[in-house]
Amino acid sequence: MAPELSLGKGDDFTARLGRLEALLDAIPAPLAVLDAASSSLVLTNRRFVELTGVDASPARRPTFREAFPSTDLDVREAIAEARQGQIQRALRLTVRTGRRMRVLEAVFRALGDERPSPEVVFAAVDVTEREQLREDLAHLVGQLTSIFGVIPDAVRVFDVHGNVVRANAQAMRDCELGTSSTLVDQIECEQPCTLDDVPVDVERHPTSRALRGERVRSEMLRVARSASTPRVIEVSANPLHDDLGEVRGAVTVERDVTDRLALLRELEEKARQIDQLYARASTETERLERMVGERTAELLAIQERHARERRLAAIGQLAAGVMHDVNNALNPIMAAAYLLDRHADDPAAVREYAARIAKAAETGAATSARVGRFIRQDPLDEASESQLDLGTLAGEVVAMMRSLWAERQTGGPIQLELRLASAPAVGVAGEVRAAIMNLIHNALDATVDGGAITIETRTDGVESIVEVGDTGVGMTEHVREHAFEPFFSTKEATGSGLGLAEVYGIMKRHRGSAEIVSHPSAGATVRLRFRAHATPTRESPLPLASPASKRRILLVEDNDDGREFLRLVLQSHGHHVESVATLGEGLSLLEASTAAPFEVLISDIGLPDGSGWDLVRKARARWPHMRIGVVTGWEGNRSTTTEADFVLRKPIPPAELVALVAPSS
Repeated sequence: MAPELSLGKGDDFTARLGRLEALLDAIPAPLAVLDAASSSLVLTNRRFVELTGVDASPARRPTFREAFPSTDLDVREAIAEARQGQIQRALRLTVRTGRRMRVLEAVFRALGDERPSPEVVFAAVDVTEREQLREDLAHLVGQLTSIFGVIPDAVRVFDVHGNVVRANAQAMRDCELGTSSTLVDQIECEQPCTLDDVPVDVERHPTSRALRGERVRSEMLRVARSASTPRVIEVSANPLHDDLGEVRGAVTVERDVTDRLALLRELEEKARQIDQLYARASTETERLERMVGERTAELLAIQERHARERRLAAIGQLAAGVMHDVNNALNPIMAAAYLLDRHADDPAAVREYAARIAKAAETGAATSARVGRFIRQDPLDEASESQLDLGTLAGEVVAMMRSLWAERQTGGPIQLELRLASAPAVGVAGEVRAAIMNLIHNALDATVDGGAITIETRTDGVESIVEVGDTGVGMTEHVREHAFEPFFSTKEATGSGLGLAEVYGIMKRHRGSAEIVSHPSAGATVRLRFRAHATPTRESPLPLASPASKRRILLVEDNDDGREFLRLVLQSHGHHVESVATLGEGLSLLEASTAAPFEVLISDIGLPDGSGWDLVRKARARWPHMRIGVVTGWEGNRSTTTEADFVLRKPIPPAELVALVAPSS
């Protein structure tokens, strides 16, 4: 590439030139030959081209500036000095290779012995990696210096002779010694000793032991500090080794633990005090537990006594309420019986008063049934419901109570206004009469000084309503909110607190509602809402048996009057009746013959010598086709009495008894 170079003459010139170029290309450093006068490139090796991207050729000789366009150096002065044979220091050049900047250290030297030399050799070394390592090392040293300075513990680095090579700010504050101090200076400053007050000399100091190759961990020493009381420090020391494993120094870390040890001692003292308090508290706790146990037993006994007293009081109030309702039913019975006797010769009057007696007795029976359900918490038996007319029932209640109306007008006249329209409802007639009767009694109590009472029935096709209103004393908001609660009464000793509670219970059992509209001194209106229609839950009343349907009947009833009246009712319809009072007598009559002696068995459940169910089961097992009925003073449960064909609850409706004994086919 450079014919001017003196490489010899002859046929082997080309071969020698090729070998020279191959030799230059094999050198990993960038090399070039420059024309000293023009600074143009005469010869370049492969590494030079790779770094700069500039190649010298016979056709074109680029300048040195084209190879290093970003350099700030004036290379002409360096080339001039090199032509004269002067030895220069290395120059630093930069060149961009792709996206990376490379750093070179380069020299210029004269080529040949001629002075001034016409050609100069450029040789460089790529120091990019070395410079990067130097920068990284400087950055790391800076980080370590910053970390070393902010460590809250005192840190010192010693050489093998015990001289301080480096110390952080905390170490300088502790002893106020410069970085040129020694281990001996530190010991003289701190006067270290063990926690047992044994002085620590140079040989036993943790730093000296680390310089001998020992690793010291968390050794406690007491040292002196200027302008303060002695402090306790925790010292750790570690030897520093070179590549051959020889100890070349040591590093010592001192941490002030005076406050921590004081806190530990304080915590230990607190723990000891807590243990003492716990032991004392345990003793007191046992004593208190005994006292609490004794007091709890006393309180439970008192609560049980009070609960028993409340139960007795509640039973007394319940009995008073029942007596009140029963008396309400008995009063019209007694009055109608009296009038029946006085008008015995008037058939129409006899039938009217007999009907009133039957209605009042039905109301009393409903009261008895409610008490039974209250005691056993039984729901209403839907099979006992029927389609009613609230207007008719309200009229019947008013008719039953007319004989008592004058007695209640002690303080002034009471006007009665009736607005009784036909209002169909589903329910139990006796319970609905009892509810209306309770509302009328309350209205009479509210108008004791005179006033007006309005009774109205109506329907909207979905609901049927009974309203009983008065112009009496009215209710406060508190009284109205609690009026339906059991045993809540404003009548003091004259009231049981069960009237409106019974009304509320009746409406709940009928799946209806009860509401009160009232203000003080403005009267009150109680509104009862019933279902107007429902699918009948029982069969229609059975028709009376025809005279040809005569049966042979066994009646087992322990009550003499009840047994006699039932026998007379059945015999009045042509039946042949055998009546006994005990379970044994009934079994004897049933077992008197192998053939079925009776077609119908009617037995009370509560018999003096056993349960009527035993008699029913035995009769059913022996005569499967016998018609069997049971009589009970409690609400019958038709879903479980599968042994009997029918169940009647006392008081027994005679028409229903006759119909069930011999039903039409």
